[in-house]
Amino acid sequence: MTPEHLLESKQRQQLEAFIAGDFPEPERRRAQILILYDDGQLTREIAPTVGLSKGRVRYWRRRYQLDGLTTFRSLPKEKTFDNISSGVTQSGRETGSPGQSPESPPSESFSQSEIFKPHLLGGNGHPEYVRDLALSLFDQMQGFHHLGDSRRRVLKEAALLHDFEPPVKGKRSIQTIRNWIRTQSLEEFSPEEQTALAAVITFQAGKIRQQTISRLDLSPAWQQDVLALAALLRIASGLDHSRTQQTRIRQVEPGPGGLWVVVEGAKAIHDAEAAGMDTSDLVAAKTVGSDVAVAQHSAQLWEKIGFPHIRVFEVSTAEKERSKYPALPAPFQSPGVLPGDSMAEAGRKVMLYHFAEMLRHEDATMLGEDIEALHDMRVATRRMRAAFEVFSEAFEPAILKPHLKGLRMTGRALGQVRDLDVFMEKAQNYLDALPEADRSGLDPLLLAWGEQRENARAEMLAHLGGENYRIFKQEFNLFLQTPGAGARPISQDQPVPTIVRDVAPALIYTRLASVRAFDKILQTARIEQLHALRIEFKKLRYTVEFFREVLGEQAKAVIDDLKKLQDHLGDLNDAEVATLILREFLDNWDARQAERLLDERQNPEAIFAYLTARHAERYRLIVTFGELWVFFNRDEFRRNLALAVSVL
Repeated sequence: MTPEHLLESKQRQQLEAFIAGDFPEPERRRAQILILYDDGQLTREIAPTVGLSKGRVRYWRRRYQLDGLTTFRSLPKEKTFDNISSGVTQSGRETGSPGQSPESPPSESFSQSEIFKPHLLGGNGHPEYVRDLALSLFDQMQGFHHLGDSRRRVLKEAALLHDFEPPVKGKRSIQTIRNWIRTQSLEEFSPEEQTALAAVITFQAGKIRQQTISRLDLSPAWQQDVLALAALLRIASGLDHSRTQQTRIRQVEPGPGGLWVVVEGAKAIHDAEAAGMDTSDLVAAKTVGSDVAVAQHSAQLWEKIGFPHIRVFEVSTAEKERSKYPALPAPFQSPGVLPGDSMAEAGRKVMLYHFAEMLRHEDATMLGEDIEALHDMRVATRRMRAAFEVFSEAFEPAILKPHLKGLRMTGRALGQVRDLDVFMEKAQNYLDALPEADRSGLDPLLLAWGEQRENARAEMLAHLGGENYRIFKQEFNLFLQTPGAGARPISQDQPVPTIVRDVAPALIYTRLASVRAFDKILQTARIEQLHALRIEFKKLRYTVEFFREVLGEQAKAVIDDLKKLQDHLGDLNDAEVATLILREFLDNWDARQAERLLDERQNPEAIFAYLTARHAERYRLIVTFGELWVFFNRDEFRRNLALAVSVL
């Protein structure tokens, strides 16, 4: 494979067929990225074509270079590619092209799901619908069960085969299903995974005996995970017991002592009962509509299937617990701060606005297709933390403390991934300016960062899908939407300023004074002092932004000027951190290379060159900051700020 071509001829043909098939849009878009790279297009050209950021485009190229075609979960193995061009899709549906009828015997050119299709019961899309329900449960409960991709693949196939009747005589058992599976072309699954697949199919429909589990040719981890997958599949199968494909999962919400599953549809109650849910007390259903069942999954099923630690909420008790929390806010146009608001009320409005912004980007952040969603979500958490400081005097510290802790934990989880995105983005920008033949020198670095990012992203997803984050959102939302909550009492004997029009000017000019105090040390400032100045600029900018609605029109020019200085110092901080990380990476280079054979060891020259480039950038940003400082100190900036504040 030459540097000019990312794909071998056969791989390209496979991906082109994959794009033309009926497969998930995100995966087809990733295949398109690889083909465009193979055509010689640059990252900046590919990104707008596929509708992703440059960083995300580069990420999928690196994933392919690391993992090959296994990057695509839905991609059939090589010998199943004939079915894509002949009109049979991964889900087993026909696209209208000539070929074998659904009743024809299976052949090797069929995908896995199509191989089993003659032996499925029910038809009419039921297996595919159960698959979608099962994967939805799996993904929404990721922070609960912590199962990996290999388990998800087994669940996906087991859902398609849950009504499977093997074409052999005899009792339906793990052994008969496994033996038949092993006669099929399932290279995607190891022998142990094939056994697990047979066990999940069997357990989801029948009784589970401990002696049966212990006799399986499975590792202890797989034995436990098979039970969890069977539990998920049993619920999913029950949720289409009516065979109408109308019962939908609205929400899966782990809570203290139980797991809430919210389903809707014309047959929701019937299917929920078939799924093993306790619907005896439908207080919640009466509240939200007769076609919606809010039910607690029965503890008995979970104890059988391997989650004995789950306890049951009585539906009425759980509904009472849920009802005390207001609905999470949808995004709105502006905070709505007024000059006559108390500082506590203004702070609540500002934080609620940015809380809604954080939630707006949550789903896209967890999906991971666009790194800008993660950036925007992290920015929202930072603004809320800044708001805590700006409005702190208006609230009781003990009330704010747990909410601030939740924000810090969330910001930390997001920040680990975002920082690596920034490092990788800037490294790729550096590479894009090099000749094509010189662009592979940073591969060891980018692959290491990519691995770190995957680990950080897994931790982030565990946090965002976890119980602590869910409780934080509920409690913080309740605080933000309860007028007067946590506000400090106002003394009648010793009045203090508490109204926005009285307090905001003092806050803004106090922040300005903290920034201008650096003037006396700027000419000899150390890098850590410039970092501290960046933080003070950020505080000043955020403070002006929080009160922007009540300030004069000149506030926009003030914010724009502050952003220029903050961005310059931010780039300097990124360059400084990058040089430290690169030095550490090179310090450990020999130790990592010692694990390789002599003729496989790599040349660090390109990484040293990149370290030199980042040092040069760091130097440039330091020596040019003085020009921006003069820009900040000009009369026009002070005049704009004074005019903006004068309207209060």
